[in-house]
Formats: sequence, C-alpha cells, structure tokens
Amino acid sequence: MPIVQANGIEIYCEEHGAGPPLLLIMGWGGNAATWQPQLPGLADRFHVIAFDNRGAGRTKAADGPYTTAEMAGDTAGLLDALELPSAHVFGISMGGMVAQELALNYPERVRTLVLGCTSPGGRNAAGVERLKEDIDTIRATGDADIANLEWFSDFLKRLWTDDALIKSESQLQDFVLSLIRFPPPIHGLRWQTDAIAGHDAYDRLPQINHRTLVITGAEDGLIDPTNSNILAERIPNAELQIFQELKHAFHLERPDQVNSVIIDFIERSSASAESAAADSSAAAESSAAAAG
Repeated sequence: MPIVQANGIEIYCEEHGAGPPLLLIMGWGGNAATWQPQLPGLADRFHVIAFDNRGAGRTKAADGPYTTAEMAGDTAGLLDALELPSAHVFGISMGGMVAQELALNYPERVRTLVLGCTSPGGRNAAGVERLKEDIDTIRATGDADIANLEWFSDFLKRLWTDDALIKSESQLQDFVLSLIRFPPPIHGLRWQTDAIAGHDAYDRLPQINHRTLVITGAEDGLIDPTNSNILAERIPNAELQIFQELKHAFHLERPDQVNSVIIDFIERSSASAESAAADSSAAAESSAAAAG
C-alpha cells in the first residue's frame, strides 16, 4: 500500500525486508528514495518503513505552516494505518526533531530511538544563529532560486565531504536522483522550514525514557554537531556515536558503517529489554508463590 490515509492527509510509504519494524523519518526536503544507500543493509535485519513527510515527495503538501509535533502525528497515524503498534525509530535531521516529538507525545509507539545529525531546537541549541540565517534564506528563496545550480552546489558541500563530491560516489548519485525524481514543492519546503524553526524539545528531553542512540558527523555543516552532545546529555542514558571526518549526510556517505552501529544498538537494546521483562516476570511469579 504505497499511499495511506493518516492524520488527515495522504502519505506515500514503502516497506522493505522482514523482521522487527524500523521506521525511518527523513529530513528537510528528502523522501523515501533518499534512504536508498541504507535500505539494503537495514532491510536485511528489519521490516523497514520509509515514507515521504508532508510537504515532500509523493505525500500531499497539506496547508502549512507545519510543526514537528504535527508531523509526529502524521508518523503515529502511519503506524496506525500499517497496523503497527510500535517500531524502532530512526529520524535524521528534521526527521530527528519529528522523532523526538514522537517519543515524547506517543511514547508507546517507540521501541528504541535513533537520532541522527539533529537538534533539540530552541535557544539552547548549538549554532542557532547560523540556523536562523539559513531559515531566513530559505523563506526568501523563490522557485527559480531553489533550482539554481550554484545554490544546490553549496548545499551539497555542507552535506557531503569533498572526497564524495569529487568521486561522485554512487551514494551521492542516489541522493541527487531522489530529489530530481521526486522534487519537493517550494511551499512544502518553506512549511517544513517553519517546523524546524519552531521545534524546541530541550526542556522535555529528560522525559524520554526510551533507549536512545545519538549519531552525527563530526564535520556537519548544516546542523552543528554539538547538538548531538546536548541531546545525549539531556536524554537519560543515551549513547553517543560521532563519525569522524563526515558531514550531514554521514549516514548516506558511509551506509555500511552507520548501519552496523544502528543494528548493534537496536539488537543490544532489544536483548536488554527482553532480559528485563523476563526478570520482572520471574520476580512476579516468585512473589505470587511466596504469597500463596
């Protein structure tokens, strides 16, 4: 079912592989196809669900402005439509902000949480002034400007390493092709930008009780990587993994390496949760036997 009704809109989604469900939440302007470099490795272990956020790709660009909480509602609605009570969740960039809201507002829907190159938002975020400048630039950008090759070239340089750009690696080609095949409308981009600008989960992060992995590229030129340190410090017992020499598209540039870290984290967390559940059940049976 590539199109589902969720939260009042039509959402395009794809399902790959088999196993425990893993929901992927894409960042600003991206779509399900943007995940292509990572999909094969993840689909080997999981039932992977990738979708186009509102305002991008093949999902309807509902009237805006958007909020990350509203987009988390879309995500919960998608799980409902797919009849999935819960899933492991991996959100990247803006998708990581949506994932934070999903964990906070729909905690029962999240098994484990992976936050990639993202931010808590608000005035406590690192690099907030640079982000505000980027947002103002996007809001002032017209249809002709967004398609300008010089603008797009500069954008790519903040996402990918020079080595990847020089070699034009297949992962980079997949990324560019995903945006060419399913370009986001300019109004959708602006409304997603509003969601990024309004996101602020800083004070609520200690409420996240899920096992959480925070990952980023050390040389991220779009979201200050210090934000990952903030997230890891604010979310109880979160793990932090920084990929050296990589930028914002670290997960696409080195998919095998990043997938390995994600798979290890989910499998360790799942094993720990099962062990804790077994211990709790055994303790309850022991108490019942003693009472009897």
